[in-house]
Formats: sequence, C-alpha cells, structure tokens
Amino acid sequence: MPFTINCIHMRPSTLLATFSGLLYTIASLGQTKDTLCLLQINDIYEIAPLQGGRTGGIARIATVIDEHRKRYPTTVLVAGDFLSPSLMGTAVVDKERLSGKQMIDLFNKIGVDIVTFGNHEFDIGEAPLQKRIDESNFQWVSGNVRRDDGSPFFKNRHDGKQSFPSYLRIEAPNGKFSVGLFSLTLPSNRPPYTKFLPYADALRETVPQELSKREMLAGITHLSLQEDMDILQQNPRIRLVMGGHEHENIYKEIGQGRITKADANGKTIYRHLIWRQGRRGFGIQSTLLPIDVTIAAKPEVTAAVKAWEDKAYTSFRNAGFEPSRKVVTVTDTLNGLENSIRYQQNSLGKAVTQGLMMGGKADASIINSGSVRIDDVVTGSLTELDVIRIMPFGGRVVELTLKGDLILRILQGNEGRQGLGGYLQLHKRFTQSATGTWDLNGKPIEPGQTYRIRTIEYLAEGKENGLEFFNAKDPSFLRSEPVMDANGKPLDIRMGLMEYLRSQFGG
Repeated sequence: MPFTINCIHMRPSTLLATFSGLLYTIASLGQTKDTLCLLQINDIYEIAPLQGGRTGGIARIATVIDEHRKRYPTTVLVAGDFLSPSLMGTAVVDKERLSGKQMIDLFNKIGVDIVTFGNHEFDIGEAPLQKRIDESNFQWVSGNVRRDDGSPFFKNRHDGKQSFPSYLRIEAPNGKFSVGLFSLTLPSNRPPYTKFLPYADALRETVPQELSKREMLAGITHLSLQEDMDILQQNPRIRLVMGGHEHENIYKEIGQGRITKADANGKTIYRHLIWRQGRRGFGIQSTLLPIDVTIAAKPEVTAAVKAWEDKAYTSFRNAGFEPSRKVVTVTDTLNGLENSIRYQQNSLGKAVTQGLMMGGKADASIINSGSVRIDDVVTGSLTELDVIRIMPFGGRVVELTLKGDLILRILQGNEGRQGLGGYLQLHKRFTQSATGTWDLNGKPIEPGQTYRIRTIEYLAEGKENGLEFFNAKDPSFLRSEPVMDANGKPLDIRMGLMEYLRSQFGG
C-alpha cells in the first residue's frame, strides 16, 4: 500500500509526475486507520549531539525516522534553515567552504523527503546554494520565493532542470485522503538573485481555490510566529502549519488549525499523525518528540557524522585553531541558548562584549546576538572548538568613533529587536534608567559628543536586519579603524573572547 507525493508547480492545475523516490510500503502492524505520519524538523545546524551528548544528534533522528517507517507511511519535512549558519559550514574542504554540504549528505542518508527555504539558506551565495540543491536527493518546495526573473528555483538533473513545485500533495496509502502542502519563507534575507512574493499573493496563486473533501490543507513555513498566526487566521481552511524560525518548541491552536515548531538543532522534532475522520473531517495528533540519550544512534550515520567532523577539524587547524586544545575551565554558566541571548542581556553576551574590549581603551562595545550560534549553555572544560561553535563566523574587530545621537538610535531600538539576530548584547558600561534614558560610564549619552565603541565589521557595515542605518553613510558615523592583534593581524572576535575567558577563569 504505497503513498505518493504529487507536485504542483506555479499553477495549481499543473501536476508533475509522481515523485518516484517517495514510495513506501506500510508495515502490517494491525493498524485500524489509513494514517499518514509527518515528521517535522526545523532550524537544524548541528549534526552531533549537544549539551555533552545529552540532546540532539542527527544519528538519533535517523533512528526515529527508521522506527516510524516500520509502522507508518512517513514523510520527513524540514521547515528551513539547515544550510546556514553553522560552525561546520564555515570549514574549508577542497578549497571551498562546506556551506551546508554536510547537511545535504546527511539528509540524503537519513531519508529527508521535503524541505523548504529558511531565510538563512541564502547566506551562502547563489552558486553554493545551487550546488547544494543539485546534490540533494529530496524534494524542495517553495511557494513565495522565486528567482529574480520570476521563474522558480530548480534542481539540475541528468535529464534537465527540475523546477521546484509551489504546492505538493501527499497521498495516503489507501487513497482515502491527501495532505495538500503549501510553503512560505520570510523575506529577511533578500539577495539580488531572489524575488519574494507577498504571502497572500503566493497563497492565492499556488493553493487550489477549491479543495476536494478528501484533501487537508497544511503548510511548511519559515516565518515568524506572528506571521504564521496571521496566515492561519486569514485562511481558516488551513489545519496545520509546520513552521520554523523561532528555535524553540511552540504549539498554538487558532480555530480548527494549529501551528507547531520544534526546538532548533534537533533537540526535539514534531510527529503528526493524520487520518480521515468521518465524511468531511480529519484527525490530527501532534506530538513533540525529545531527541535524547534514550534513543540509540544509527551506527552508519554516526560514522558519516564523524567523517564530516574530521574534515572540518582539519580546516580549523589550517586556520590557526586547534579544536581539541583546552582554553579554560568555565566555572560559571555562560548562556548561549537563543531563547535567552536574543531576548535579554546575559552571561555569554557579557563575555563576548568584554572580549571585544581586550587590549584597548574604548568606551564600550556591542555585538549582535545573531553572531552567537551555539544555542547551548557553556560550562566546564572549554576547547577552541567550543569557541568556534560559539561564534562560527568570527568577525574582525573594529573600533568606531560615533556621535551620541547614532548610539542612542541603536540602543533605543533594541527592545524591538528581541528574538532577532539584531538584538544587541551591550557592554556593562551601558545602563538604562527607570525612565528609559541611556548612560555610558555613569553619565547620560550626549547626542553631540563623540564616543569610541568596539564591535565587529559585519555590524558596522549595516548588514544586520533592523540596523541597516548603522554604517559609514550616517553623518554621525565618524570613523572605523581595524583592531590588530599582537602579531599585527586583524583581531578576530574569537581570539578576544578566549583572551577574556583566560583572564576570568585562568588557563
């Protein structure tokens, strides 16, 4: 009793051939329902377990997938953000950055079926993105993201280009119903080779206006929670939105629909069991599954993870880091979890801003929380690999001369960036009074006065969403000077962080 995935392109009336790689036979286990199983993963950058091996790990996810496929016709979906950003993606292998190559290989091995774009898929550049697409064995779907000429993205195959569908149908094994799947991605990263349709236009263009009674409408999205909620409220036909972007597990019901998001980096995944209920209805059972030490890792996937780690470590050694070398023993707990560092000033943010200040006499420092990607707590023995995991992209340290009015604009908008990569971690010399005014070194920041602030080049070039005005074109941006290390080379923020941690914890 196989099930199939049918692909629909730009116009819902145009059906593609059946995606032949997604035919499965349901195991005979005495099931009483014609049930589909959807396994939802989102925002996954790490391939090995986290938190000392206690949680996550793609080899454990492989075991979960295998076990479900023994019982149910199972489709594995990834709701965006898997090619970037990650520690391993920055490694240079065969003279090229990996840029997610390791994720494509492992997704192929564990049997991922369907993916959609996250906003960070576009970080790696057009040519590397096309390479990753061409290397994949799974189906990509995109409802609102097009190439700059309006045409769909595509996969190069031996028999020509295979355009991404904008709508899919997943058929139940006994043909009693299907799940219609649309896709949307938020336009926070919009490189020139892309074009993003408004959500409403994309839904109107891709979702059939008339759904049969046997078709349940669902979405695989990479949007903010509020955007997912808005879409669900505006489209009551939608029963299930499998989303990403927030990095923490979310379950929210609106009317007859629901939104689900799993924790980032495979700490949890969502399972959705779907069956026909009565003549017009559908039953949905959504369960958040922890990926932890209770799940045995699939040996061949563990071996593949190790092989990628070995390649990445060689790259880091070539860049001047020794992954296994101990930096310090951290006796405190530095919180790098995204649900902390993107919402409040915290211990790891303090350490990074202190690292920016090492060897200089600047007034203060700032760092975008999105530059911290570890999504884990840091404590105990810390190696250079761990420091790279904290800030995989590093960043050249610069010292800026700014007028106070620009600093105030940057600080006053910070609360509005909570939850985003542009939420700033601030050096301890910045303080805010009960009335909302900002001080630096215990004195009010004066709009016309000049200050010396350290940060990284990326932030000082206006590349962070919500901080585009923060660049040399602003009249209050007076000067930017690179900070050099003891050898006269540009200082990488990770080196500054290690120096600070050694000063605090010894080593």
